[in-house]
Amino acid sequence: MLSLRAVNQYYGSQHTLWNVDLELRSGECTCVMGSQGMGKTTLVNCITGNLPVASGSITWQERGAPPCDLMPLSAHSRSVIGIGYVPQDRRIFSQLSVEENLHIALAAGGTPGAVVNSEIYDLFPQLYALRQSKGAALSEDDRYQLALARR
Repeated sequence: MLSLRAVNQYYGSQHTLWNVDLELRSGECTCVMGSQGMGKTTLVNCITGNLPVASGSITWQERGAPPCDLMPLSAHSRSVIGIGYVPQDRRIFSQLSVEENLHIALAAGGTPGAVVNSEIYDLFPQLYALRQSKGAALSEDDRYQLALARR
């Protein structure tokens, strides 16, 4: 479970998140909606560690484990435990194959030379069929799956 309590964030003197409380439970789908400029991306960037939180708390708790305070953790450390997001532009390498994109992601995560394991393809079976296809040839849905698989 991901839990936010009284989270506040500022861009300079501009108060952008005001005392946000939110619980994201395992197995549930949560949607954050709002007009442009209402703080949705700011909220996600605070959760992932890409923006600092001025006050409040963010904790992560896996089943059977004690809660983990995310506040002192970097964005990279948070991604290692599974907290991240995929930007709208997907940021895949269009001239590289699906498999090459996954290899680069593994190397960037500290596992150079690693083999893309079957677990990724079990989660994203469509990518297995497309593993030799170039990023530029993928549909938007396939690009999104590839971007998620890199996480």
